[in-house]
Amino acid sequence: MDIWACGGTMVILLAALYGVPKHLYEAASMDGAGRWRRFKDVTLPMISPALFFVFIILTIAGLNQFTQAYTAYFGAGGSQPEAALFYSIYLFKNAFEFFNMGFASAMAWLLFAISMVITLFNILVSRRFVYYQGSSR
Repeated sequence: MDIWACGGTMVILLAALYGVPKHLYEAASMDGAGRWRRFKDVTLPMISPALFFVFIILTIAGLNQFTQAYTAYFGAGGSQPEAALFYSIYLFKNAFEFFNMGFASAMAWLLFAISMVITLFNILVSRRFVYYQGSSR
């Protein structure tokens, strides 16, 4: 079901690929770089900001998986196996099935904190791996 949602990611990555200057490929070819070397040394650094953005967005989306598992297992007539009980589904069930709003609110804040820590860690790591064109570095 996630295949239908990959269109936005593909548009972002395709736009990043079209944004790579052609003169960098020409210069790498003149220096004797092969296809793999041009990809590794020209394409990847130039699309690294888009890859970083997509990685952050998809990481947060992965932490918030809800719709597919809920409709498949917990909807009308679902079998409700424990293996499909994601964190967000458990949060939803506590809030709207068991009416434990305080506990569900605490779970939502914990999910926010986990998402924030993972995102901040990724931002710190990105300083080493993400190249921004025109930066002083």
